[in-house]
Amino acid sequence: ANTKAAVAALIADRHLVRCRCPAVVAIAIATAAAAAAADNNVASNDIENNTEEPAPSSSNGANPKKTVRQRSSALSTDDEPLFQFMTGIKEDLDARAPLYRDDWSKPRSIFTVVNATVFAFVIQLIPALIFAELMARETENNLSVAEVVLSSAVIGIIYAIFAGQPLVIMGITGPVAILLGTSYRLTAKFDADYFPFFFWICIWAGAMHILSSMVGLVNLVWKVTPFTSQIFELFIGVSFIYLSCRDLIEPLYLGQSDVDGADRAGQYATLLLGTLTCYISYTLHFAETWMLFTRQVRTVLTSYNTLIAVVIVTGLSYLPGIDMGTLDRVDIIAPWDWQPTADRSWVTNPMQGMSANAVFGAMVPGFMFFLLFIIDHNVSSILSQLPKYNLQKPAAYHWDFFVLGITFIPCAILGLPPGNGLIPQAPLHVRALCTRKLEADKYGVKREVVTYVEEQRWSGLGQALLMFVALAAFRVISWIPRGALFGLLLYLGIGALHGNEIWERTIWCLMIPKKRPPVPVVTDVKWRTVQLFTLIQLACTFLVFGVANFTSVGYIYPALLVILVPIRSYILSRIFSRQDLKRLDPHGKDEEDEDHYHDEQRIIHHQRNDSIDSEELDFPNRAEFRGQGRKQLHHRHTSNMTEDKGEIGMEVNA
Repeated sequence: ANTKAAVAALIADRHLVRCRCPAVVAIAIATAAAAAAADNNVASNDIENNTEEPAPSSSNGANPKKTVRQRSSALSTDDEPLFQFMTGIKEDLDARAPLYRDDWSKPRSIFTVVNATVFAFVIQLIPALIFAELMARETENNLSVAEVVLSSAVIGIIYAIFAGQPLVIMGITGPVAILLGTSYRLTAKFDADYFPFFFWICIWAGAMHILSSMVGLVNLVWKVTPFTSQIFELFIGVSFIYLSCRDLIEPLYLGQSDVDGADRAGQYATLLLGTLTCYISYTLHFAETWMLFTRQVRTVLTSYNTLIAVVIVTGLSYLPGIDMGTLDRVDIIAPWDWQPTADRSWVTNPMQGMSANAVFGAMVPGFMFFLLFIIDHNVSSILSQLPKYNLQKPAAYHWDFFVLGITFIPCAILGLPPGNGLIPQAPLHVRALCTRKLEADKYGVKREVVTYVEEQRWSGLGQALLMFVALAAFRVISWIPRGALFGLLLYLGIGALHGNEIWERTIWCLMIPKKRPPVPVVTDVKWRTVQLFTLIQLACTFLVFGVANFTSVGYIYPALLVILVPIRSYILSRIFSRQDLKRLDPHGKDEEDEDHYHDEQRIIHHQRNDSIDSEELDFPNRAEFRGQGRKQLHHRHTSNMTEDKGEIGMEVNA
């Protein structure tokens, strides 16, 4: 067992793998195995005696010297049983509770925290308005801008105060808007009032979140491979593009002659403004690669591209002397009277107009929320805690999912849409809290290296509180043309395609062979195999898309996404060879053994982005998620073993 662990640890060393001398390899493995045996003995004695003294804390409150027991648990996550009642929550609380006071301490840089707070607020508010417009259409204005913004505030405050990892910011996502829209039709099937039915959806979903976090079901997310996450991202991108084009083109009254001229002019103006908003946002998205302006100016243009686009287009819509007809703007009461959009009270009566069948029927969309969030929220949390951010405080996935379940309760009572961790806003929030420097990688590209992160709760809480400012500023929000929001939705859809590996492989399929980039997927795998794998992913994507948008059971689309996990594990593994899957869908030890996949992404990105200072602004997406993410996150727990095993490293290098 010790030798097996040693091989797994050492095989990641590319120099050792390339070594042709059996003696050197044997000595390295034997030495590491002996060290592993010694660690196991120390860990056993430590567990029995429980006498190890706590190590001194670092400047930001985290413990840089983890115990041997903690290191061992970090290395053996694959061997943990799936069901462990309260074990995960207890470990999370034991790790994070001692650091809670430090989370509220004075930051090292107040300016960094304030800047991250404002930045997180802006990048969350604009998409929230987009999804609110989408939800208002699908739910017949039962859920609209007021409910979405208020929900972002309420769940954001709860999560910032009680979650284990407060750097993940909460809000309403596109998948939630799609799910709420498709599940709205169920009320007619059960002859139920919407908000009591919605109450039970949230109650069932919250109970499932709480129960699953208690029994350890959160570990299921580690079974997700890039095969599923890439399909998820492409599905969201295609859905956004379809919904935005539908809402921009459908109201044009094409082929109808009995339409008022002012209405037709207003709809064409909406289409024009939406297209312009998408163009400005997409152009500024790549401002970091420009040769104009300083790096700081380009970073601001990229970071606030959606806000800049909305401001410009809103200003153009008020130009004097231009008749835009009956132009639709955000439909809200300005100033807001602090009442729900629909004619109802804030507190929902859960049994009004509800039968027993409706109460239990709400369990189905509640279960869909659970399936959606167990992937979407945990992926957001993983992307926010990647090793590149060099976070010092541990993750708390089980406890965070428990707190996420608690947030369903106020949503049920008040009739607010539930939310989860945001992508890419949550990782971008973490990035805004980083102190960084540039270092050249092995490709000669200057890349950011994080030297310090403000790990605190103030920025997450602050951006949630700013949502109340947005509620008080509804008069300003009411100036925004609806076309601008649908243009931003189109931009988000196109942006989801950028960097998605299914989309990139599809583009490569249309290229002549000599024009394809010399990356491992192209050079090491038969091209027919790549085409077949890509075709399967495209078929799965459009199957989920068709069910979600064109059937009466569209609310089951999260279940279809979850079914992709066993399809990958038990069907694709029989169709494709293991060697091909290492390149096409690296996961677990395959990903641990092979780093070509990550090198491939760097090569592609370097070929596409040649900025004057070679710096880029990361926009994390679901395709970046890897099933091995948990081991990568635990890297900070095991990195201190380097000091303890320095002599071993010297022998291996020798």
